[in-house]
Amino acid sequence: MSRFWLLAVSAGLSLCPLSAAAQEPPDETSEAAGEEAEGEAPQEAPEPRKKRPPTEEPDEDGPEPPLVVPAPDQLSGHLQLSPSAGVAVPFGNLEEGAAQSDVMGSGWAFGLEASYGLTRTVALGAFGQLLSLGSSEDCSDCKAQSMAVGAFVRYHLVQGVRFDPWMSAGLGYRSTKISGLGSDVTYSGVEWLRLMVGGDWYAFDKVGFGPYLELDMGYYGKRSPGQLGTSAAHWLFATGVRVTLDLPGK
Repeated sequence: MSRFWLLAVSAGLSLCPLSAAAQEPPDETSEAAGEEAEGEAPQEAPEPRKKRPPTEEPDEDGPEPPLVVPAPDQLSGHLQLSPSAGVAVPFGNLEEGAAQSDVMGSGWAFGLEASYGLTRTVALGAFGQLLSLGSSEDCSDCKAQSMAVGAFVRYHLVQGVRFDPWMSAGLGYRSTKISGLGSDVTYSGVEWLRLMVGGDWYAFDKVGFGPYLELDMGYYGKRSPGQLGTSAAHWLFATGVRVTLDLPGK
């Protein structure tokens, strides 16, 4: 009997450590670490810093830099020589009561301009012109020659392209000689307005060519021989082609 109780006590003592291990509370440190790992959200990668465009400068209370680089200056300091040829049509009056169309008709116009570029858009120059005009319906034996010289300022609209459109305004002095009336008569006076528009296409570095339109207006202040009557406006329209030599080149 005593042996039975000894075996029972031994079996009970052997089971006590297992029961204690089963009832031992979990480690609080490891439990807290697990909860912290579960509750912590995955961190997002930091957003890369945006790079400033190369043309963007910090705002320092100054003007923003231009977005478009200006075209190269192709006029300042350039010398241009421009011979031209075309057709001219005179109209208006030599003097009051004497129409140009009574003694002259249309004819050829030849011109030469020399200019120097002051800025990238403006050139100042001088011109010469020679007209060879034919007869009119009222005077088949008449013909006329007219010469003009003067100065002008020309404005160029664009830069950096092969086609160079322009416009100019000037004034000068004109002398017109009429023959076929029995004796030659010469009218001379100030040409108050000389307007031109055109464009030069540069097929080569130094040579361009293109069309032009011209409108002139003036008043003759002198007649030889004879006495000039009441002064009246005379007009001239011309159109043709001109060639431009540009130095040192575009």
